[in-house]
Amino acid sequence: MIHGSSNLVRQTKQAHFDGDEQHDDGLLELPSFFVLTFQRYEGETREGQFHGRGSAKFKGGHTYKGMFSMGVMHGTGVFTWADKVRYEGEFVHNMPVGQGKYTWPDGSSYEGDVCNGVRHGSGTHKSGNVTYKGQWNHSKRHGKGYRHGPGIFYYAGGAVYEGGWQDNKKHGKGKVTLKDGYVFQGQFLNDKMVTPNMTANQAPVLHGMAESSLGPDMTVSIDCALEKIPGRKHEIEHKQVRFVLLRHKTELRSIYRFYSRLGQPQIPGGAFLLSRMQLWRLLKDCYVHHRGVTLAELDLYIRDNPEPAEVHSPFTPIMLCRFLSCLVIIAFHIYHEDMESSNHLLAACFSKLLIEDIFPHAKNVKGFLFKPPERTIVAVDFLGKCWKVYQAYCRVNKAPRDDSTMTNRHILWMYKDLNLYDSDLTIVRVMEIISAETLDPSNLSACMENEITFLEFFEALLGCGEVKCQQMTGPYPKIGPSRSSSALARQWQQTLAQDRELDAWSHKIHHFFKHMFFPAVALLHIM
Repeated sequence: MIHGSSNLVRQTKQAHFDGDEQHDDGLLELPSFFVLTFQRYEGETREGQFHGRGSAKFKGGHTYKGMFSMGVMHGTGVFTWADKVRYEGEFVHNMPVGQGKYTWPDGSSYEGDVCNGVRHGSGTHKSGNVTYKGQWNHSKRHGKGYRHGPGIFYYAGGAVYEGGWQDNKKHGKGKVTLKDGYVFQGQFLNDKMVTPNMTANQAPVLHGMAESSLGPDMTVSIDCALEKIPGRKHEIEHKQVRFVLLRHKTELRSIYRFYSRLGQPQIPGGAFLLSRMQLWRLLKDCYVHHRGVTLAELDLYIRDNPEPAEVHSPFTPIMLCRFLSCLVIIAFHIYHEDMESSNHLLAACFSKLLIEDIFPHAKNVKGFLFKPPERTIVAVDFLGKCWKVYQAYCRVNKAPRDDSTMTNRHILWMYKDLNLYDSDLTIVRVMEIISAETLDPSNLSACMENEITFLEFFEALLGCGEVKCQQMTGPYPKIGPSRSSSALARQWQQTLAQDRELDAWSHKIHHFFKHMFFPAVALLHIM
């Protein structure tokens, strides 16, 4: 898509469902995002780039109208292909990401979660009288979009299926309600019912609340927690969790939006996906790591990717439904022993986490990276390279685990390897920085064997860099805008003229990484 200039649009990611079946469900192929050539732009600009609200026309008849940020489509907008297929929703760096709606010329539509241009998450597809509402997943191997997880399918003849899906087929516990009111309940396997049970009674619903008011983007997947509970209680446990979500959906949406925007450029109408790095910051802000569990251990509890390299990746995007699922799973692991006498264990644990930990402390940002937010604009330039250093110092854990982590003690050894200790940055001072957010900051040795995430590693580097370069004094040379985060850097430069303290801090951090830390790492050839 548009990439900061009015010449060739260079993004080539595909956004379609190859070979998506079109029999009785009426699924249609999503259009591709291909190489586009810009023809005309009308709208707001900043420093020679498209920025703000505007409209663009591309060669071939494609058009876009909506928000731009420093040359890219970013925020809310409408993209219309030449064949009249239309996408209206959120864009993140040129790609449809977040909440959106696709509309085809024949009136078919999809509305719900979108990730990199494909149906992924919770959403509703309508085609004529046929409707599917539920979970979507796209295969990394084949790029197919298919129904997977809990969902509701409305047949053209008036029947309704509500239950599980696997690889686009009815699978697991499900219920078929016929047009005349009869209900078939049982287990499904490969699209067929294997344990039928017929009743004329209507299925129970959430009393006093409409379950649909949650919205498809708040559908949780908590099977790994339900596995710890007797099977006969699964349905009521899941239902009671939805009660909790209904009561607190406004606050939870607000918290998700707040943390997903940490460290992001302030763009009108901007929408962002939460990253694992931002989730870690929320959990630390809410003192969840004081409940006898580390952030690295929490990553294992909420793991949904079989790849070991992805277990602790700070860049993993997390949709709202996944974020809520993570909170429920974390709550269960922390509080299941305290709440074991409760009638509805999962809901009780979830409520306890929200009331005692999340709601009282969320949005009170701590640490070295996101507070104040302007510091993130400086630090983000060093994230990628520091992530490689972190990975180099991680060690593969013993079976049955397959992930790689490092401990706080490894940070102490790393500084010794890099010869970075001096009269200002002593071992004791580093331990104080590492222990600042622990349950007992005065007990410096208590957390040295704890496994740490990249957030904790990177924030320790920032704290040590500030101490290491504390003797630096101005005036400071002007630092040019970053190519990797130009929108952030430009906002930062506008702030520096009004904030001398931030100006001083930013130069110290630049000096630490560029003239001390990275050169020392290079000498060891560890990457």
